[in-house]
Amino acid sequence: MKLGISYNIFDGEEMLPFALKNLRPFADFIVVVYQTTSNFGNENPNLLPVLEKLKKEGLIDKLFCYEPNLIYNENKSVNWKSGTLNEIEKREIGLKICRANGCDTYMTLDCDELYDPDEFRWAMFDFQQGGYDTSFTNLLTYYKLPTMELTPYETWYQPLFYKIKKDTKFEMFENYPVFTDRTKMVKAGHTRVYSRKEIQQYHYAYVRHNLLSKVLNSSAQSDVQNAELVLERYENWKSVEDGACLIGKQEFGLKEVPNKFNISI
Repeated sequence: MKLGISYNIFDGEEMLPFALKNLRPFADFIVVVYQTTSNFGNENPNLLPVLEKLKKEGLIDKLFCYEPNLIYNENKSVNWKSGTLNEIEKREIGLKICRANGCDTYMTLDCDELYDPDEFRWAMFDFQQGGYDTSFTNLLTYYKLPTMELTPYETWYQPLFYKIKKDTKFEMFENYPVFTDRTKMVKAGHTRVYSRKEIQQYHYAYVRHNLLSKVLNSSAQSDVQNAELVLERYENWKSVEDGACLIGKQEFGLKEVPNKFNISI
C-alpha cells in the first residue's frame, strides 16, 4: 500500500502543522493544493510562507498553487457554487499528483482533520487486506477549543482511503453508500464503512484564529445572514454551556474532553 495524501487549503493554516505531523509517518507522498485567492475572491497573503516552511521541514513533498474559477451572479457577487466546483477540482488535482507519484491509495483531507495513530494503522491494514475500493469513517467535531466536542455526534461520514484506479475521479452522486461531503465523492465500488469504535476522524473545524475567513469562504456557506449569526455566536462564546452554532445555523451542545493531540493555536 503506497498512500498518497492531498490537503486542500486556503485558510486555517495554523491547524495544518498538527494535521501533517499526525499522518506524515503513514504517508508515502503528501501534496498540498493551496490557493491564496479563495473560491469567493478573498485573499490570504499569510499562507504561502507557512507552506514553504512546512515543506522545508519535510512535512510536505509537493506544493501546487491553484487559481480558482469564479462564477458570478448578475449583481457581480460571487455565486456560492464556486466553492463546490473549485473544491472538487482541487481534490482531483491532488489525486492526479498522487497517482503520478506512484501512489495506489489516496486520501483527500482538509487542514483540520486528524486520526488516532493506532486506529489509523489498523485501518490501513484492514483496507488493504479487505481489497476495498473506498472507505468511510464517522467524525468528532470540535468548536472554539480543541477540548470542546460537539454533542450529540454528527451522523455524516468522511472518506478515509480511496483505491486509485485508472478511472478513479471525483464526481457527485445522488445515491451513495453514506452521507458525505459532495466534493469528496468518487465511485464507491467495494466499500468499507467503519464503525466509530474502529476508527473515527477528529475534525477541528471550528478551532481557528479567524473564523470570519472560514465562514465567508467555506464551500458550505450560501447564506450571508446565517454567516453573521455563526460568527456572532463564536465571538461571544464563553463556556461549554453556550453550545455551538455551525455554518447552516446548526445548533449543538458541547462537552469538555482532553486535548488529544496537544493542539495549541
